[in-house]
Amino acid sequence: MRTAVTAILLLALLAGLAAVSTYTVSEREYVVLTQFGKPIRTVSETGLYLKRPGFLETANRIERRTHVFNTQPIQLLLGDQNPIVLTCYVCWRVRDPLLFFQSVVTAEIAAQKLGDMVNSQLGNTLGDYRLESIINTTPGRVKLSEIEDKILKSTNAKTRDKYGLEVVQVGIRRLAYPTIVADAVYNRMRSEREKEAKKYRAEGKEEATVIKAKADRAVTEILAEAYKNAEIRKGEGDQQALKIYSAAYGKDEEFFEFMKSMEVYQNILNKNSTLVLSTDSNLFRYLNNPAGKE
Repeated sequence: MRTAVTAILLLALLAGLAAVSTYTVSEREYVVLTQFGKPIRTVSETGLYLKRPGFLETANRIERRTHVFNTQPIQLLLGDQNPIVLTCYVCWRVRDPLLFFQSVVTAEIAAQKLGDMVNSQLGNTLGDYRLESIINTTPGRVKLSEIEDKILKSTNAKTRDKYGLEVVQVGIRRLAYPTIVADAVYNRMRSEREKEAKKYRAEGKEEATVIKAKADRAVTEILAEAYKNAEIRKGEGDQQALKIYSAAYGKDEEFFEFMKSMEVYQNILNKNSTLVLSTDSNLFRYLNNPAGKE
């Protein structure tokens, strides 16, 4: 029993010693081995490694994958003195793990330093560009890619040898106007749109006037033609009626005169009519004499 306990304790001691005397390196990290805080070796190959136990040697792990962060918004002046607010995204990775460990130590500190550096380079670079090179409806006149390349090159020139970092990509994430300028721009855009709308309305009214004038002219021409045709038809009808009246009058003059007299009576005599005529008037010959004889 005592031998078994001793064996178990010995195994536990060996396991603990192995735990503090070995370390692993994965494909997503670097390890900087330090002895009493002083770097003595950098390991980049994956595998299991031995080290001195405990505090004698410490394995410091550094992420080798690409990091991404967004810079703080910054307001800058362009070359034409137009203010603009920008936010960038930065992709970076560790190029020299030993130099990174000695100068930066952590990814948080690296992001802070890179953010300040990128914003500084933005200020230096944007002074060479006008607003039309940043915001434009013509794609060929926008120089954002050119600006990003300049910032990337100038930033890498400082970070590689100083911090052991490599900036993989720098991109402008967001562009905006300051609040005061944005309000002025929106008001100007609104004014331009209203001016454009008034122009279109005026053109529409002018076109409507032309169309209405053409329609009125067409109506006048149609009515005139209709009136002309109506008068022709009316004249033809009157001519035909006169022929019929003449033919009827020639057949029976007495009957024709009698019918015409009846029509006259119907037109001039009603309840409210008052006529003062002589009794021997030719108009009343059929009333005084049914034979109609004078």
